[in-house]
Amino acid sequence: MEISVSVSRPLGALFEAEMQFLTQAGVRFVDVYPAAVPGYKGHSGDLQGIAAYVASVHDAGLRVRILNVETLEALMGHPRAEGQLQAAGEAIAFAGREGIPLVRLWPQGPRQGPSLVPGRYSKAHRGGYRMDAFRLDAMRRALAQRDLGARWAHHFTESLTPETYFSNLVTTLQRLVPVAEDADVKVMLHFDDPPVPDEANLLPGIVNPLLITRVFEAVPSDHLGLLFCVGTRYESGVDVYDQIRRFGRRQQIFHVHFRNVRGTIPTAGGYEEVALDDGDLDMFQILKAFQATGYDGSLSPDHPMIFIGDEQRRASLAYHVGYMKALLSALS
Repeated sequence: MEISVSVSRPLGALFEAEMQFLTQAGVRFVDVYPAAVPGYKGHSGDLQGIAAYVASVHDAGLRVRILNVETLEALMGHPRAEGQLQAAGEAIAFAGREGIPLVRLWPQGPRQGPSLVPGRYSKAHRGGYRMDAFRLDAMRRALAQRDLGARWAHHFTESLTPETYFSNLVTTLQRLVPVAEDADVKVMLHFDDPPVPDEANLLPGIVNPLLITRVFEAVPSDHLGLLFCVGTRYESGVDVYDQIRRFGRRQQIFHVHFRNVRGTIPTAGGYEEVALDDGDLDMFQILKAFQATGYDGSLSPDHPMIFIGDEQRRASLAYHVGYMKALLSALS
């Protein structure tokens, strides 16, 4: 297993310093997010910017392992869906030519990740390091205000139903997975973050194993699988080890977001993201569970904490990379 770190810093002096830092930390692989590419919106014509960014990563001596591809317009069924699907197909074909093995559809769904869901807050832990936390009751209170100016207003302005969203997801995958098969690139889906239960005016997205299984049944392919997020699985209250066995034995786990958590939504009404050695999970046992399924892919130190005086999160990233390297060494 290898460590792969997410990068979203635009090209320039800070990018070069970031690549040097990752090399010093012993990282060889990176995951490229759209935010790193100026002007990237997932439309035709964006490929030139992606190519320039990937070339710069490779020039710095690292390799891109994951390319995140924008698909929001297609998942929401918006008018620009066709153009976005065409651009996504071009990006997947590009990944194949560049030897990038994995593509993640980004964002997963209309919640667009943690920043567009109410209920999150910053929580201090031992010594004052900070990480995100989430409360379901706070999310419900914020949504009940139906603030049309809020970042999450799409939850009550979009008329999309869960079944229509699922249909759009299947259509998107039916269009892109054959391209991935031809390019020998694997397409990944990520669980919703936060993994909130179904609520009025909230689409369920990829929350539970049953819905994930529906996706795999609708689009059967060994080039379609999961970006398995340990944190969101635990937060949702499911048995993480059972989930690893369920999907790992089917070879449906392509990459892992490796992070620890304290508390779950069903039992505590929320959770706190914490350092790898500071949560409810024994991360070495989690690693052993992946190994038992034959998993030999990559792991990302997802959501690094903020140490005092380390707003760039370099110290915390080095902490997590070093911790993960130690676990991998013990595993072997």
